[in-house]
Amino acid sequence: MTPKSATRDEIAIMARIAGLELEPQYLEELVEAYRNVEPMLHRIRRGRDRADEPAHAFDPRKFMPPTGRQAPGAGNDE
Repeated sequence: MTPKSATRDEIAIMARIAGLELEPQYLEELVEAYRNVEPMLHRIRRGRDRADEPAHAFDPRKFMPPTGRQAPGAGNDE
């Protein structure tokens, strides 16, 4: 189910709320641009917890060599 697209008036209201005082020609440009941005906004996943951030799920230990092995060049060089 595709969400309903914003109307020209709704886009004008969003612009005013954002503090934009646009002349009619620029408002028309914004409306046209928003028509391209809106589908991308609907594809953004919602309802995730802040802890679900991928950076919080990274575990560097998964990329370390197994215990007991030394890296090449480490150890006693005679």
